[in-house]
Amino acid sequence: MKLTRGRMLEFGFVLFMAIILVASVIEEAWFDASVAAAGIVSGLIPFILEKVFKTEFDAKMKVAYILFLFASQYLGSIVGLYSNGWWDTFLHVLSGVFIAFLGYDFFSRLDDDIRLEMPKRFVFVYIVVFAMAGAALWEMYEFTSDLVLNTTMQGNGNDDTMVDIIAGSLGGILAAFLVTEMHRNEQTKNGV
Repeated sequence: MKLTRGRMLEFGFVLFMAIILVASVIEEAWFDASVAAAGIVSGLIPFILEKVFKTEFDAKMKVAYILFLFASQYLGSIVGLYSNGWWDTFLHVLSGVFIAFLGYDFFSRLDDDIRLEMPKRFVFVYIVVFAMAGAALWEMYEFTSDLVLNTTMQGNGNDDTMVDIIAGSLGGILAAFLVTEMHRNEQTKNGV
């Protein structure tokens, strides 16, 4: 296993959350302990997926993912920034951007001949729809968690759900403009 900067950041985050887990258990801060435990699992997801599917994610994607986990799990839940209404919306915009770039990472794995022939409009729509689907899937997860585990992830019900989906979609739209430009530059560079 190659220990890259991205991998070091992943394991650093997992170690950080493990320390918080131990400290939270000692202090009997059960909410923080549950968030830290979820952080450990979430932080290991890229490593597990890479091992299972024998692939490697882009280092920038892994860094963005870990920074997003830090912002949502540590800053949002443990530090308490979610008490500011704008933090949740801000993170949903960022998640839309992140999911859009994840969609582009999948797109970039297509055969060069196929990928380079794709029109810019198709790439734009694909990225936006990918981000919107990610936002909707997350809201389904929140709804299911609230229903089954009696959590309060959807705070204000339908209003929260719709604001989150719109925010994720806007992040996806913003990223789609950048991704489309990257695709156009790749086409130009390759004479398509």
